[in-house]
Amino acid sequence: MVIDRRCLVGSVLAGLALPPALAKAALPDKRLYLSARRSGDGAFWVSAFTAQGVSHLDVPLPGRGHSFAVQPDGPVAVHFARRPGRFAKVLDLREGRALAEIEAPAQRHFYGHGVFAAEGALLYATENDYEAERGVIGVYDASAGYRRLGELASHGIGPHDIRLLSDGETLAVANGGIATRPDLPRVKLNLPSMTPSLVYLDRRDGRLLEEVRLAPELHQLSIRHLAVGADDHVAIAMQYEGPFGDRVSLVALHRRGGQPRLLDAPPSVLRGMKHYCGSAAFDHSGRVLAVSAPRGNRLVFWDVEEGRFLSSVELADGCGIAAAETPGQFLASSGVGGVVLVDAVSGLSHQLASDFLNGSQWDNHLLAADI
Repeated sequence: MVIDRRCLVGSVLAGLALPPALAKAALPDKRLYLSARRSGDGAFWVSAFTAQGVSHLDVPLPGRGHSFAVQPDGPVAVHFARRPGRFAKVLDLREGRALAEIEAPAQRHFYGHGVFAAEGALLYATENDYEAERGVIGVYDASAGYRRLGELASHGIGPHDIRLLSDGETLAVANGGIATRPDLPRVKLNLPSMTPSLVYLDRRDGRLLEEVRLAPELHQLSIRHLAVGADDHVAIAMQYEGPFGDRVSLVALHRRGGQPRLLDAPPSVLRGMKHYCGSAAFDHSGRVLAVSAPRGNRLVFWDVEEGRFLSSVELADGCGIAAAETPGQFLASSGVGGVVLVDAVSGLSHQLASDFLNGSQWDNHLLAADI
């Protein structure tokens, strides 16, 4: 029997409005959620917890952390320092401990994101060649103690997020377009002339396969975070560096060979996002997109197949977001403490009951990993 995909996805979306409390029991114990955090004493940690809020891994960090690369064929993740940090922690998720630390080479620092190749042997990390004012993708051999093999050009400035497409060979890279230096860590040096781009690279040789730019008048929309949904639909979450009074869409979709498509939302939602997206994730159907806007204290959801706005949910300093097991539902973390389970269609949410989760200030990203 052949099931039409459109009918199947339609039936999935029809069930999205179940109260989140009903879906909570469906989250498996073997799934961990990874994030960086700051404890009450100001110390930085990288942590993993279950959907029930039970701590599974808690490793101290020398500075603030950012995001992860999760190895597809094993219980290993690499956690990267926040820009302009130079450390990355290799973590054994099954054992709940640190295995090693990677140091960025001289004249380079990490941008906070990375991705493993499909077979898990190579790690690709976004990095800054700040003296030459260009972005690079560092290539590390996981089978040889994460020895650095070399680098690929990112074909832009300020590469931030990076994802691997389903062919196992194509890397999608978000070049934010903003020049920075580690000696001026939060200063943006080229806002009038910034040129963000989404590029597709062949991971084997760094060959540029495709470069995508928005309209010239949107050149101050910094392309920052990516999520990959069904059929390699790439979602782009952006941060606007132009005048505060401008109203611009901050989220776009792209498929290779096509044009980027900006997603709209009600004017009050666009204003409320405060020109800043912090993270993006697809649900398990690959159809529902979630984007966080921490400066606006909200999470925003779209049906990607129809390009339709679904809902906006308030969450104080909510930034990290990851798919829950049930289609249409997500876990989201707050920078002031706590993690909530959210239903994208109904807009219902509730906070997970956990002293560990509630007592931590969670950082920008939340990733799911199955062990």
